[in-house]
Amino acid sequence: MLRSQLANGRPATRQQQRLQPFSRASCRTLHRVTSPLIASPRPPSSSAPELPRHAQLRVKTHAAAGADAGSAPAPTTAGNSTFTQAVFNVVNVMMGVGLLSLPFALKSSGWVGLLVLWVMGIATNYTAKVLCECAEAVTARNPGGGAVSYEDIAEAAFGPIGRVIISAIIYVELFGTCALLFILEGDNMFKLFGSTGLASSPAMYMLVAALVMIPTVWLPDLKSLSFLGAAGVTATCTVSAAVAYTFLSGSYVPGAPTDLAIWSTLPLVLGICTFCYSGHGVFPAIQKSMKNPKEFPQVLNVAYLVVAALCTLMGAAGYHMYGTGALDLITFNLSGITAVACAVVILVNPPAKFALTMEPVAAALQGAVPGARKGLMRVATRTALAIAILCAARSLPFLAHVMALVGSFMTISVSVTFPPLCHQ
Repeated sequence: MLRSQLANGRPATRQQQRLQPFSRASCRTLHRVTSPLIASPRPPSSSAPELPRHAQLRVKTHAAAGADAGSAPAPTTAGNSTFTQAVFNVVNVMMGVGLLSLPFALKSSGWVGLLVLWVMGIATNYTAKVLCECAEAVTARNPGGGAVSYEDIAEAAFGPIGRVIISAIIYVELFGTCALLFILEGDNMFKLFGSTGLASSPAMYMLVAALVMIPTVWLPDLKSLSFLGAAGVTATCTVSAAVAYTFLSGSYVPGAPTDLAIWSTLPLVLGICTFCYSGHGVFPAIQKSMKNPKEFPQVLNVAYLVVAALCTLMGAAGYHMYGTGALDLITFNLSGITAVACAVVILVNPPAKFALTMEPVAAALQGAVPGARKGLMRVATRTALAIAILCAARSLPFLAHVMALVGSFMTISVSVTFPPLCHQ
């Protein structure tokens, strides 16, 4: 009609002038984008099988995304962490107390514990990626809803009761892990300095450690925490290198008794091995902090390979050297200048991990307290939470037993059991 009017010399209206730049090719392109939404239904063909319901939902989601692409700008992510920084954060969350207790775990299980270690590593790596797929599915249902947390995934799968259950498990697990960091710091400082005028017991040294660890929770974002993550990973690698040097140089008494398998106490090693790979409650926050969250599965592959290799080295070397005499932390078995050097670098590990591990609990508490998301209220809320963790740590019993309890019940629930259930 527009062409005939122009050919007859009649002036085109303003609406027709706006339509004029569209060519036939542009119209065909627009038709291909919008046709999944506006095409009239066709009778089902007997030769083509009907798609499953979940596949139909996925096709509709992609079609809607394609139709909206031309009318709305793509959402931008708030993250600013690089691939390397995300790897440091993931490795820093997983490595630490569990790594140092692996010789004690093998003392309780025998050499079969190394097999358990790798099986749990493969299982938790898979469930971490499954958790990422669940997050993408929840985002596809609500594209403008912002970042997806573990609790959002649980609610999408099981309703409000799912959010309550997984939130309780995650927060108690992370709370207990932060308490273990205080215990590790206090025990390590007591071994290094002994009874002094400043502190006369590990519980007193926890108060000294709190003066360094609590200010780290005031840092603004996970990008700032990644530098602490680099320090924590460096400290753990240094201890691993010291254990390897002790093993290769023969600076130990050979012939320590070991066992192939001890089935009666195998559940203890299961909890500690799972604890080495714990961090699923923090993974959504780390993925959110990335510039390109699509790279997070590759981040997990790199981080898990590093952690599994170091855990195998630490567990095998420590158990071979000390056997049934392995203590709850491998650094307590070392002697001489090596023990002093390890104790010094281990002092860096709990302060490096504390703020990152506490982040999901602190964020949830800030959401429940009015005005606690920024300013002095943010600092006060996080400080109060850290003090509560310190009080709990001063009343907890033996380090390895608490860690095994946390790993066996809470960590396995969060890292192994719940992600596949949500995925189903």
